[in-house]
Amino acid sequence: MRSFFIVLFFINFLSKAQKQIAITIDDLPFVGELSLKHAQELTTKLQSKINQQKLTTVGFVNENQVYKLGQIDERVALLDAWLANGQQLGNHTFSHPSFSNLSLEDFKTETLKGEILTEKLKLKYGQTEKYFRFPFLHTGSDSLKKYGFQAFLDEKGYQNAPVTIDADDWLFNKVYMDALKANNEVLMKEVAEKYLKHTEAYFVYYEKLTQEVAGRPIKHIFLCHANALNTEYFNELIAIMEKRSYTFITLKEALQDEIYSRPERVITTNGISWLHRWRMTDKKKNTLKDPEIPANIQALYDGK
Repeated sequence: MRSFFIVLFFINFLSKAQKQIAITIDDLPFVGELSLKHAQELTTKLQSKINQQKLTTVGFVNENQVYKLGQIDERVALLDAWLANGQQLGNHTFSHPSFSNLSLEDFKTETLKGEILTEKLKLKYGQTEKYFRFPFLHTGSDSLKKYGFQAFLDEKGYQNAPVTIDADDWLFNKVYMDALKANNEVLMKEVAEKYLKHTEAYFVYYEKLTQEVAGRPIKHIFLCHANALNTEYFNELIAIMEKRSYTFITLKEALQDEIYSRPERVITTNGISWLHRWRMTDKKKNTLKDPEIPANIQALYDGK
């Protein structure tokens, strides 16, 4: 009997040890701020929480957000702060356009414009990895664009940063910011609570989908955004993952999972998780239902 419980212990231990996740944060220096001061205060707060959690994240930059009249030096400092705090930066294009709406050559130009400042800052801190994240997760609406751009990334030494789990924080944040502007603290708290509940439901969903697609735990890559909602509730977000027995790894470590070498041949105008891309490439049906946005949050987002 004792040996039976020992076996169960090690099985449980190994299953938990396999639940690993890398945190990536899009739309740096900040998205949806009230002012430069607001962005500075929240960047400092978010960095403090990331450091408290002892995480190494990758923040994906839209450099056009730096070039605001009279604020350039201060916004460059926001990016510098990420690197100074031991985090990493990646390229999210210059102005966050949808690849579905641009030609291949125009999207290449967007990518090259999006690395000018970031690469200089990375050089200052000795960061050599080059990561790219598609805006909206739009990877090309036809085969020429999709495979042509992948060849371009290879040529420029970039590694694509796929996403396996996200949580619609951009939608919740818009409602949260509207409530903040209206000084409606009750609604702000409600939005945050529903966001965290929705995120946990997405983890349940994506874990089941992972089992259907891969048949095993994988090293996940989580996408969230540099916004007010995630800043204020970052520790609660991490607590959801810890509750589900995740340990935290770097993006570089996550990409070592063999699943990221799997081909995905999905041509679509939509932005979807790589789990769905691998599923569709393998011609597997999805038997699961996506968690729904709470009706009142959706209505507020839609302005109804």
